[in-house]
Amino acid sequence: AVVSTQSTGEVNPVDRIIDRIRKQGEDQVIADFGCGDAKIAQTLQNAVFSFDLVKHNEHVIVANSSKVPLGDKSVDIAVFCLSLMGTDFKDFIREARRVLRSKGRLIIAEVSSRVPDISQFVQGIEELGFAILEQNEPNSYFIELVFKKTKPKENKGKFEGLALKPCSYKKR
Repeated sequence: AVVSTQSTGEVNPVDRIIDRIRKQGEDQVIADFGCGDAKIAQTLQNAVFSFDLVKHNEHVIVANSSKVPLGDKSVDIAVFCLSLMGTDFKDFIREARRVLRSKGRLIIAEVSSRVPDISQFVQGIEELGFAILEQNEPNSYFIELVFKKTKPKENKGKFEGLALKPCSYKKR
């Protein structure tokens, strides 16, 4: 059963992800794709592999999210927090699936305005070999999706629903 929640207020998606991982325990191995300043690695005691194109600090491993230096089935949780950028983001999801252990979790936090149709987006991720567990909308700006690794269904679709709009910034 998919859990769906909505709340209001200021929410930092990476803080929500950190809280979620903390509840899973320190034995969980994390891959943080597009980690920015590697806040997850700096905050948690877990083994965290933080990947980004730019080495912001000593916690970051420079790598494209479509090809990270981890072995197959080596992590428990893969995170994309506001990091599904670029036209090859489907390859990022495939790479996360490769490094996730059986029944591993995929956590995606994204700007709501980038996801034109959440149900189609979820279906596209499921076609890549995941099953949706949770769909949260902590506020009107972000969505949070949690998936479990399953058998791939790639041959069933062409991922038309797996599309993201570019970020648009408004002057305040």
